[in-house]
Amino acid sequence: MHLADVDGGGTSSLPPEFGQRKLKVDPSAIPEARKAFERALDEFELKIERELDKLPPAEWAGDPVSSETAKAFKEQTTDKALTALAQYKKQLMGVVDQLKMIEEQYRQVEGDNTAMWGKHNRDLG
Repeated sequence: MHLADVDGGGTSSLPPEFGQRKLKVDPSAIPEARKAFERALDEFELKIERELDKLPPAEWAGDPVSSETAKAFKEQTTDKALTALAQYKKQLMGVVDQLKMIEEQYRQVEGDNTAMWGKHNRDLG
């Protein structure tokens, strides 16, 4: 099984500078891979998103020069960082959604067949 950074239509959803990645997951590892990506998404939401409220930085000294400097800094760093973080979250959500869909498809075909899922993944909840 391969997962790619694509939207539902099969086209790349990422700006070129972020590139495209593929993930190969053995069917028996799907439940644990899904859980790992769900944990990463939870941590992102818990740790990163609350810090986003602190961006962009304040205009340092409150004078015209600081105002222009803060504006340039925001345009060159903060905006790009926010775009990258939004894409990262979108990727995490996409992988989780794809893994859930693939896991459900396997379950419809194989059920909880231990030969398919591996004996260490019996608790698939």
